[in-house]
Parts: sequence; C-alpha cells; structure tokens
Amino acid sequence: LIIFHPSSSPVADGRLTIEFLDVGQGDSTFITFPNGETMLIDGGGRVDYSVRSEEDEPFEPDAPRIGEMVVSEFLWEKGYSRVDRLVVSHADADHSQGLTDTIRNFSVGEVILGSAPATDSEMDGLLTLAKLFSVPVRQVGRGESIHVGGAVRIDMLWPLPTSEPLGSDNNSSLVMRLIHGTNTFLFTGDIEQEAEAGLLAEGSVLRADVIKVPHHGSRTSSTKEFVDAVRPKLAIIPVGNRSMFGHPHLEVVERWRAAGAETRTTGRKGTLTVLSDGNSLDFTTFLP
Repeated sequence: LIIFHPSSSPVADGRLTIEFLDVGQGDSTFITFPNGETMLIDGGGRVDYSVRSEEDEPFEPDAPRIGEMVVSEFLWEKGYSRVDRLVVSHADADHSQGLTDTIRNFSVGEVILGSAPATDSEMDGLLTLAKLFSVPVRQVGRGESIHVGGAVRIDMLWPLPTSEPLGSDNNSSLVMRLIHGTNTFLFTGDIEQEAEAGLLAEGSVLRADVIKVPHHGSRTSSTKEFVDAVRPKLAIIPVGNRSMFGHPHLEVVERWRAAGAETRTTGRKGTLTVLSDGNSLDFTTFLP
C-alpha cells in the first residue's frame, strides 16, 4: 500500500473534517485540518477481560487487532502514509492499544498525552515504540493550546497540571476543546462525574456544537450539570452495537436529548463524519 501511496495524503480542501470511527467498544477519531495536517485521537483496541487476577495468564485470541484491521485500513484507504499527531486520551486499551499499530504502520509527527500511569502495559508499549521510531512525545495539560495552520485552535481543559487522580483513572483523561471559526468540538476521553465537576469548578468553557460523549455513554458520566454546560447540537457516542456494559445507558442518552442534542452511536451508524467550514456544519453517517 505504501508503494502505491508514497508519502501521500489527500489534497486539503480548506475544511475541517472529523471522523468518528467505528471501532466497537472503544474510541478513535481522525481529524483532517483545513491545511491538510492530521490528528488521530485514540486508536481503539480490545481489553483483555480474561485476566481475573495477577496470577492469571492473559488470554490473547488469534485475531487481528483493531488498530490494524480498522484504524490502519481506514487510513490506508484514504491514502495516508503519515499522521501528524497521535493523541492518547488515556491509557485504557480500548483507547490506546490501536495507536501502537499506527506507529508501526505510518510515519508519525508526534505523540501527545495528558497523563500516564506509573505502570501500564499498553502505555508502556506505546511509549517504547515511540522511542524506537524516534517519535517525539509531548505531555500537555490544562491551560495549553495547539494552533494548526492559523485556522484551528485546540485548548487543553483537563487534566490539571498537578492534579491527583480523582477516583477512577478515567478521570485523568485528556479533555480538549477544538475551535474552528464559530464551530466548536469537545473531546472528553472517558472522564467521569468527578472530572466533570472539576471542569465546572475551574470555570471551563464547555459549550460545544459537537461532543464526543464521555465514557461511551456510561451512567458514571454525563451529569446533568455537565450536559447543561455543553448543550451540543450533536452528541456522538462511540460504542459497539452490542456493548457488554450496556452502553450507552438510556438515561444518559435521554439527558443529552433533553438538552437539545441529536444523538448518534458509531455501533449503529458506522463511521460518523462532521464537516466544518468555520461557520456551518455538515453531518453524514456511513450507514443510512
């Protein structure tokens, strides 16, 4: 595939394109900026639920990895051989595992992360590969911003630079607010109610046209106060068509709808695409 697409990438069309990939029970979002630069937020992956204790041997089924058969295939199909930024929202395998395949299969400009557990096999593997392939790693936190091509600004809202974990490790997820003209997008990782309360307490501007709903629509997230602060037009829930956790929980979906949001899940509609010209939004689904 690289032979057919040497150092290739689609021609920039001046629009912001955000594609929420269907990776089952996991997250992966691919962003193409108006100037053609790219960002991959998370890469999906499979959690090994067979391990019940430290003495148990992990069971690894003989099956293709999500990062290989979904994320990499998606990027190859679009004609990419390079991804400018890989963003790790947090260390959970269903977010970070597929990014290791991306580093193996593509030229990568840099890895961006908010925080990393002291010991975590998935994150350790990702950082080891980044070092092996000489990919710079940058840690970011609240108060920092990334500017892309003069048209897009990405504000880091969470975690706090010196914050201790609040309850679950999910609350260390990187939260980013992307601004393109008058259009705004909120990416939330797997934050739960403690981090949502922290964002509100810090006075964060959370209003967004489109939100990647926290934690796959779990009832541990999307508190009424948080939902009311965001008030999106569109709420995207990355989740498998049949979630072993029962995601998204009905009361969470209804909470977003009550706030005026149209809700969509990747498991039912496949890859969900949002296009922005800086003033208006277009939304398409892979499945009708």
